[in-house]
Amino acid sequence: MIKTSFAMTPNQQKVHDKTITARQWASMVKSNDWITVGGIGSDPTACIHALGDRLGNGPNSVNNIEIWSFGAKTDPEAKYQLFHEYFMMPPSRHWDDQYHSVDWAHWGWAMGVNYQYARWARRDKSNNAMDWAILSVPPPEGNFVNFSYGVNTAIYAVKSSKKVVAEICDDYAWCEPGRNMIWPVDKIDYFVEVDTSNPLYQWPQIDERKVEPTEAEQKIAENIVSIMGDGDCLQVGIGRLPTAIVRQIRKSGLKHLGVHTEMMGEWAFTLIESGQLDNSRKNIDQGRCVWGYISPYNMGRCKEFLHHNSLFAGYDINYTNNIITLSKNEHQIGINSFLAMDLFGQDCCGLYGGRPISGTGGQFSFTVFCVMAKGGRGILAATSRDKVGHSRFAGSFPPGTVVDVPAQMVSWVATENGIVNLLGKTKYERAHDIINVLAHPDDREMLEREAYKFNLIPKHFGFGDRRYPDYWKDLRDYKHLYSSELWGFESIGDMLSGK
Repeated sequence: MIKTSFAMTPNQQKVHDKTITARQWASMVKSNDWITVGGIGSDPTACIHALGDRLGNGPNSVNNIEIWSFGAKTDPEAKYQLFHEYFMMPPSRHWDDQYHSVDWAHWGWAMGVNYQYARWARRDKSNNAMDWAILSVPPPEGNFVNFSYGVNTAIYAVKSSKKVVAEICDDYAWCEPGRNMIWPVDKIDYFVEVDTSNPLYQWPQIDERKVEPTEAEQKIAENIVSIMGDGDCLQVGIGRLPTAIVRQIRKSGLKHLGVHTEMMGEWAFTLIESGQLDNSRKNIDQGRCVWGYISPYNMGRCKEFLHHNSLFAGYDINYTNNIITLSKNEHQIGINSFLAMDLFGQDCCGLYGGRPISGTGGQFSFTVFCVMAKGGRGILAATSRDKVGHSRFAGSFPPGTVVDVPAQMVSWVATENGIVNLLGKTKYERAHDIINVLAHPDDREMLEREAYKFNLIPKHFGFGDRRYPDYWKDLRDYKHLYSSELWGFESIGDMLSGK
């Protein structure tokens, strides 16, 4: 018998046999179920919307559903389902402002999200695990699914859940690993094919190349690039400031740059096209852009660069944000936006004055761990005033504020007014640099009054020239050492004996 071109392979038949509709999946959900949807980039759509149609108190309805991380807001008042949000996107902030209905989590990627829960759940999966994991994937190939843009926490979601559902999205790229990128079809319980032409199931599309940074953001970019050099390995985010940084890098002529980042996107594609990013000087993962997740705001660009392209390596978040990985990655530079900073140097980027604005994400990891690498820098950056004209700097934080990076671990900070390294400085020196270098000139008098109130300005002593190291002369080839090497001993035994 001659096979037609429509005959299925055995693996295709497996997928076909497990394929159901989103409504069929929603009909299997029970009240009190716990659901994890992985992380950014693997966000499901069709299943969550179908579940929304079942919420309520009727005879065929479900309630008391808990969903970890992201999802469609089909129940904004949280009457029947609660979202545990790790990163407050604008819709989440809107619902929380209006209804106080979103459960914000203090999230720090490498030790948060599903990681700790997954380790506990796997010890007794039948009783402890999530009831469902739902993730978006590209069409399966061979006997495997690919975690694509959401590889960051996908492995922890599937390993800590009783049942796994894969939403197949034909506009997703098959991304090359790294680590923990693929999963056997045999370990997926159900597939749901998503109509990606339906606007309800699409990512919002933004062409970052057309984003126009403000004058202040451009000045911040200039200050950051002033402490960058050839061969630096980049971690950047998304938005106007990263766009400004990329444009400044292009002007600077920096070359042989690399990528090791939590979030990757247009900034990396642009620098590849300009010939400045080739990963050739990386001392680990040489030749490859290492990333943890992608928000596919431009599906065409993402698929063009990532589909079966071994220049890119997607890793789970416990590799990209790990202290061991980052401390080994020479000349790693992490650039993250902060929300507010007090005069002690404490950093806030997630919850301010009781209101959740964003999330910690990888800010702690890349601010603290990058500094441990040879020539590494962790940079916190923001305009000196927020969008309504309030100073981002204050004598102290209001009640209900969560500190994301402690003062003693904050190093480089940049605004449009300058860039300083606060690492190792005293309270007097920190307050002095924040007020006189970083803050808006019109806010400095107010901040000095705040500094006096908290005893952050000496009454008699004046600051002269400081003897702290310069980046280009002293720190470019410097590495913090957290072992016996710190003291120049050849072994721990020598260190203990004092030889």
